[in-house]
Amino acid sequence: MTKKIIGMLIYANPDHYPPTINAVHLLSEHFDVILVGRNQDPAIWKYPSNVKVHRLGKYTSVREREKQSFETKLWEYINFVAQAYKLLKDVSLIYAYDYFAYTAAYGCLLLQPKDIPLIYHNHDLNEKLFSLSSLSGWVQRGERKWVHKANFVIFPSQERALFFKKLTNFLGKTMVVPNFPRKSYFQEHPNFPNLLLERFHNPQILLQGTISVKNSLLELIESLDFLNQLIEIKLIGYIQEEDKLVIRNFSITKNVAERVKYFPPVPYNDLPPHTWKASLGICLYKKTGINHQTMGTASNKIYEYAACGLPVIVSDQPNYREHLASESWVRFADPDNPKSIASAVEDIMSDFDKYQAMCLAARQAFEERYNYESAFYPLFKKIQELVCGSEVKNE
Repeated sequence: MTKKIIGMLIYANPDHYPPTINAVHLLSEHFDVILVGRNQDPAIWKYPSNVKVHRLGKYTSVREREKQSFETKLWEYINFVAQAYKLLKDVSLIYAYDYFAYTAAYGCLLLQPKDIPLIYHNHDLNEKLFSLSSLSGWVQRGERKWVHKANFVIFPSQERALFFKKLTNFLGKTMVVPNFPRKSYFQEHPNFPNLLLERFHNPQILLQGTISVKNSLLELIESLDFLNQLIEIKLIGYIQEEDKLVIRNFSITKNVAERVKYFPPVPYNDLPPHTWKASLGICLYKKTGINHQTMGTASNKIYEYAACGLPVIVSDQPNYREHLASESWVRFADPDNPKSIASAVEDIMSDFDKYQAMCLAARQAFEERYNYESAFYPLFKKIQELVCGSEVKNE
């Protein structure tokens, strides 16, 4: 029997978005998938054989695209919609990630002679409307106007769903799919028990993902003043050049430059070896907006740390406590207070037996609760229903 086809749309390089990668893999177990994205930055992820990947447009880097004129961006977007329409003509459902892709998907549906279910997955909320002098402003208004056409709108946290409904007067159906990692990808390290002792004796604090001084980075570096001289910080991810200079100068001023080590971003499939070697993970955000205040389920890194059996330090804020207060492998710290951060690190690293128990609990929590297979399953069942219903309706 021929598999039904799902079209997945993202106005970016899909290889950079772990939740998108995870959804593609899980859906490809039951459907053929047409994945449409932009031709930006290198293609680094190997998708299943029944996933056809189309990277549209002339190849450029993200930074090069950001510098393009409004007219250039507009024509590229129009061409993206036109090409996506041709590629998605025979799909049974469209799954669009973020507002550029959702608006493009709706444009494709307007040209279709048949009804096709549409799912909108919103990764990050935009609290304010962008100016109409930018393409983002026009596309964002398209999202606000047409979001009511979506069968479901998906968010990584319940708080973001409620905020979005209030922001847009959306009366349709929402679902929450947290940004957990996939079990089939984060398999247990073959030397996990022995690795714990090595981690404990060579303590390394890991911050992976986007690196920014806005996210308690200077406070984290300053916390080294209160910690054992053996403890180091490893930063791995994208960072702006200005922030890199600030970090370097601040580390020198604090006499901890040799204990703060930066590594450029690596492809997602090369990240786990770095995570497994660290001693504990950091996820600290200040109260700078709805996205940073709702990372209790929306953060990739918290649960990637757990997947690799790392204790985690998170912001001491209501959303984080609501979702993680009962977890023995989590500690809370004030993101504005270096001493608070240092106290959390000391608590984790003070005793090997306790440290070992926290590591094992983190990995167990990932395997049992905080994995994408479990989080995505309710949405998968809805997708199955929509695909079957659509086929009957269009017969």
